[in-house]
Amino acid sequence: MPDAVSAVVFSALARHLRMPGEEMARLREESLERLGLDSHGLMRVLLDIERELKLPTRLELPDDALESPASLAAGVVSAVSAG
Repeated sequence: MPDAVSAVVFSALARHLRMPGEEMARLREESLERLGLDSHGLMRVLLDIERELKLPTRLELPDDALESPASLAAGVVSAVSAG
């Protein structure tokens, strides 16, 4: 399941940043800010992730999960696993 959750995160980011999925995967360690994702964009990405994963509650992620695509995916996987 972690791979499926990560795929949802990367797909949502790629869609909002208007880049191919392969490019997003290549930039997985890049800063979200440097990629052009502002706070409003991040909120839209998180809402898309919540909707696609059909989460019963909103994602609550620590600040360090909001650094890069990789950290965001890890944070979402952790939050979903915790239940």
